[in-house]
This record gives sequence, C-alpha cells and structure tokens, in this order.
Amino acid sequence: MKSKPLGRILAALLLAAVGCSDGDDPTSPQRGRLFVVRAGADEFRMRVTDPETIRLAMENLAGGNARHPHGPIAAGDGGFNSPWSWHFAPDSVRMVALSIEVCDGSPSYVEAHRADYLASGYCPWGARVIAAE
Repeated sequence: MKSKPLGRILAALLLAAVGCSDGDDPTSPQRGRLFVVRAGADEFRMRVTDPETIRLAMENLAGGNARHPHGPIAAGDGGFNSPWSWHFAPDSVRMVALSIEVCDGSPSYVEAHRADYLASGYCPWGARVIAAE
C-alpha cells in the first residue's frame, strides 16, 4: 500500500523534470533574444542568451553604444539565421568594442569562406543591431 503514494510522487517528479527541461536548454527557442544585425549591405540574425550581451545589444539598437558582435560561429542556420549556412553560438556571442581584423567581414564573405570563420570566429566591425524580435 505504501508503494502507491511513493510511485505517484516519483511520477510527479519525473513529469515536473521533463516539463522544465526546455527552459534549461540554451538552444531552446524560449531562451534568449533574437536580434537582426546589419553588416554592410547584408543582414543576419543572432540569438543571444547571455543577459549582459542582450543588454548591450538592446543598447546598440537604441544607438547607445558602437559595439559589434564577436564570437564563435557554427555550421547551419541554427533555426534562425536563414538564408546563411552559419550562425553565432547563442551562449558565446558577445557585444564588444574591439576585435582583431582577421575575424571581420560581411555575412556574405563569411558564407563564401565559412570554414575559415568556423575555425576563428566572426566579428563584423561595422555591424549594428537594427531590430529585436
């Protein structure tokens, strides 16, 4: 008789854990903020999960800073950066004031030289946040 309440408790705990797991996944669409960024004549989208980076990107959107995105990119559009075949890693992209020149470039240049940027990261110097979605 005592095993029935224990079984119910365990089942409830399992359901609660499964129900909460999406919020802990950094790739979950519910986590972070999506931004549209213009770099030269091109635009791309970046998902950001770091709260300070989100704050700086919103500040950039409002014209409050001249920072640009910097961080590792991954293959594929990540579910948000179509039509490009790359995307910033949402948990690693940062808004920075300075970067080295080797990681600068337009999104279309990154597309054409993706393997190089997958190895070194991406930092479009003149990029500006133009929208938050």
